[in-house]
Amino acid sequence: MILWIALTTSVLYAAGLFWLALKGDSGRFPLGPRAQSCIYGLSLGVYCTSWTFYSAVGTAVSNGWHFLPIYLGPILLFTIGYGLVSRILQLGKAQHTTSIADFLSTRYGKSGSVAALITIIATIGILPYVALQLKSVGQTLSALSPNIGGVIHSEGVVLGVAVVMAMFAILFGARQVDLTQHNRGLVLTIAVEAIVKMFALLAITMFVILILAGTDTAQINTARSFGEIFKVEQFDARFVVLTFISACAALCLPRQFHMTIVEAQKDRPDRLMRFVFPAYLVVIALVVFPITIGGTSILSAGQTSPDMLMLALPLSTGADWLAILVFIGGFSAATGMVIVTTVALSGMITNDLIIPLFYRRRINHARLSQSLLWIRRLTIIGVLFFAYLYSRTIDSTETLAGVGIISFAAVSQFAPALIGGLFWKTGNRKGVNAGLSLGFAAWLALLIIPTYLDTYPVFQIADDMLVSAVIISLSLNIAAYIIVSINTQANIIDKAQSAAFVSMEYRTIGSDRALKKMRVADYRLLLRQFVGDERSRAAMKQLGAQLNGRTYTDLDVADDALIEMVERQLSGVLGASSARAIIGSTMEGDPIPLEQVVAMFDETSQRLQFSGELLQTAIENIDQGVAVVDNDMRLVAWNSRYVEMFDLSADLIVVGRSIADLIGHNLRRNGLDENQIEAEVSKRLNHMRAGRKHGQEREQADGRILRILGNPTATGGYVTSYTDITADRRSGRALEAKVAERTRQLTEVNSALEKATRSKTRFLAAASHDLVQPLNAARLFTSALHEEIGNKLPKAKKLANDIDRSIEMADRLLRALLDISKLDGGGLQPEITIFPLAPIFDDLRSEFYRATQKKGLTLNVQMTDIWVETDRNLLLSVLQNLVSNAVRYTETGSVSLGVENESGKAHIRIDDTGPGIDPKHHQRIFEEFQQVGTQTKREGAGLGLSISQRIARLLETEITVVSALGEGSRFSLSLKQGQPKIDDREAPKARQSRTSDLVNKTVLYIDNDQSALDSLSALLEGWGCDIRTALSPEQALSAFPTPPELVIFDYQLDDGWTGDQLFEKLCKNWGQRPAGILVTAEDTGRTKDAAIRLSVERLLKPVPPAALRALVSQTFRKA
Repeated sequence: MILWIALTTSVLYAAGLFWLALKGDSGRFPLGPRAQSCIYGLSLGVYCTSWTFYSAVGTAVSNGWHFLPIYLGPILLFTIGYGLVSRILQLGKAQHTTSIADFLSTRYGKSGSVAALITIIATIGILPYVALQLKSVGQTLSALSPNIGGVIHSEGVVLGVAVVMAMFAILFGARQVDLTQHNRGLVLTIAVEAIVKMFALLAITMFVILILAGTDTAQINTARSFGEIFKVEQFDARFVVLTFISACAALCLPRQFHMTIVEAQKDRPDRLMRFVFPAYLVVIALVVFPITIGGTSILSAGQTSPDMLMLALPLSTGADWLAILVFIGGFSAATGMVIVTTVALSGMITNDLIIPLFYRRRINHARLSQSLLWIRRLTIIGVLFFAYLYSRTIDSTETLAGVGIISFAAVSQFAPALIGGLFWKTGNRKGVNAGLSLGFAAWLALLIIPTYLDTYPVFQIADDMLVSAVIISLSLNIAAYIIVSINTQANIIDKAQSAAFVSMEYRTIGSDRALKKMRVADYRLLLRQFVGDERSRAAMKQLGAQLNGRTYTDLDVADDALIEMVERQLSGVLGASSARAIIGSTMEGDPIPLEQVVAMFDETSQRLQFSGELLQTAIENIDQGVAVVDNDMRLVAWNSRYVEMFDLSADLIVVGRSIADLIGHNLRRNGLDENQIEAEVSKRLNHMRAGRKHGQEREQADGRILRILGNPTATGGYVTSYTDITADRRSGRALEAKVAERTRQLTEVNSALEKATRSKTRFLAAASHDLVQPLNAARLFTSALHEEIGNKLPKAKKLANDIDRSIEMADRLLRALLDISKLDGGGLQPEITIFPLAPIFDDLRSEFYRATQKKGLTLNVQMTDIWVETDRNLLLSVLQNLVSNAVRYTETGSVSLGVENESGKAHIRIDDTGPGIDPKHHQRIFEEFQQVGTQTKREGAGLGLSISQRIARLLETEITVVSALGEGSRFSLSLKQGQPKIDDREAPKARQSRTSDLVNKTVLYIDNDQSALDSLSALLEGWGCDIRTALSPEQALSAFPTPPELVIFDYQLDDGWTGDQLFEKLCKNWGQRPAGILVTAEDTGRTKDAAIRLSVERLLKPVPPAALRALVSQTFRKA
């Protein structure tokens, strides 16, 4: 039932609009000025289509504040920017503009190509949106009656609506040839439709408010949903771009330009006309909030499409009458837009595409008028027919807002040409065509093709496809418009129309002036009469050179270039207004009366006198000395500063004096002899006669420094200026001396700092050995004590463990401080090699196996054959710290070490099942002396991760963390993969078990610290080794006359010996080379090099007992 009521109401409503339009055109509604202003302002409400009627609420539901820009843009334009609208209105009326294509083509030299291109872009950009307006009628009928398919075919309804709209547009928009004539009936009808739209929106708003007011739960939900729907973060780049293109659309859409400019009865709008439309948009925007909030509170999510929320609200509560009113409001929005758009487009297509192609040379003026009307009517039918066909292909999921935004982006391409044409005289038709073509192509490539083919744009500068497409297309448009306009020559019509629009000079200067068929002889004579024979010949010669050597004969027809040159030459003598009058009279063939010529010369005489006085006043009030000579190199003008600067006498400085005399006078004052003076004067005169620019600085005999600049004049003369820069040069020299002194001081300070840094680095390298030695000995003694106690004294064993842990913590802190010092001093540099990860993983497994077993944890180490390219020792240091942290803070579960191969990168990860880290602390944990987490017992000073991160950055990578409280942690870093050598692949070293029998193994330990010897000796004896120690080379030889099975030696020894030197000497004495381990507190490049050169392992003090045992066992197995 409701369906038939809606259809009947819409038919009656359409009939009422026809009646109203007829009455409006008949003039039976006499309206006063205020009423006409209100109707004009309301007619601009055609901007509010079914998009703003239905989809504004849908957009608000889905994207909150993003519904607002479609209203905010026009509001800002018609309030803050109304000066621009008023200027376009005045120009449009003055130029009898019929469309935006006609307006822009008129500005740019009445160019047919500009008009055609704008028409094509407008048609392609807007036709899909017209189709979607038709489609919206069918969608609303389906919303009113979901079973419409069983009653009437919705496509038939859409076709019927299109036919009615075509009839309306033809009857009231295509009844007369002159498009600038006011269509009162059409304007009145659109204004009434605007009122109907607003009334329907206000009705549904009051309905929602009444429902919410009577339901407490709904009120609670409303308060909650406002903050959920409308969020501050929605004021983003998309919001700004939408506001901008909406403001552009309010002027550049063909229907908006038609209603705003073409249908305006006044060329200067009054105050009421200015504010009716913005006020209307404010009301329409405000009602969106209660409808959106009420709809989301009353209807459950997913119950209806957001675009159909306004119809679903009354239908869900049984208010069918209100649903019909809303339907009529949406029907008004769609029909108003379609009617005005088809009227505007039909005029553009007819005037700018069809007529130039087919009828311009085929029919006379008597037949042209009637033909134009029929063409325009057929064009209206054609536009609506293609829109109807397109509506049948539109996906039902396509939103009104989506297509509307795309259309707005299309017409915004007109904005650079429109605004530039009002304020920039240089813009011409070639620049506009280039800008529009490039911008439109970008719009197609970045917005249309990706939207309709569901693909990604070929290029994007922002995550939002609309933002990216609008910025790129408009940037290309503006850039091409400016660059091409600057680098191309505008013709005379372009320049005339530019002056008419930019300077608001409505009278155009003789369009197609060259078509007047005046001969070159006429303009040559005119030029000779006013500027003289010589200057006339020079001007003609210069013009020919500019036109690639073209020559003019007296019988040739004058072209635009010649006419423009003549006018420019006359303007220099007579003034612009007189020159324009003479050119216009010559073109029309009308002689100028003698009285007018005399008046012109009087004007010229006065202007020349005033110009001379003005020139003399100007040059007298500048600091430089100035001298002007004519083309005969004789003095014609100067200022008093020039006279003072060169101390010129009154009899020397007179008009007509040869500049050669003045140059000679100045040279004599500087002490040059006569032979030099004659040559220098000749040189300078030749330079001036050649018209070359001149610039130099010259020191005078009295010590003054002058900057001399010379420039030729257009008439062959020369202007020279003299500036006293003595003070500037002295200040510059003083400043240079001061800068040099400051530079020297800074260099000395930097040298001192570098020296101090090198001293600090050397001290740390030397001190590290002595600082770590006591800790090394203490730890080895503790380990030996632990072995000795065994399980006999549990309390003593616990004390020994506590001592060992304390020593370990002190060692870790000391090493961290030393590492920080090395990093700060630049003493830590990576040594990049290619090596496999497997040995490092095995070392880490061995190092932390006992610790994880002691805590009851599972240590999972992945087997891998991946090779990496980095510094092996620095990587091991980073991984040791990360695994150590994982073991330390994990109480139950497991610690895992693994690696993954991803795109040529080795991604190493360390996972644990510890307490986890709050995401807000993920950055803090990498800062020095920072510890976070929930553990109550913290160990260390918070330096490990800071140092590891700095080392990682030294290796050109970054440690990342993924963790949350109660979910464990994952630390990872990525390294470049390396390709192993062939022999490394083919002969991998087998890694064997670390457990072995050390009983009776002969070991020699060399160190210059007795406590270190005693501690390590006690530990190895506990393992069953036959160990002997030595403080010097002599003791080493006496301890083992024959080679032992293993030599453990420190790097720094007494009496100038180093461990590697002593080891080589012992091997030479023994006649063979036993296995060796270098134990040192110095983690530097030289200790690494020594270990590599001797083919021995290196172990850093303080030596972890477990690591030492594993390394000794491994060494014996290799031996």
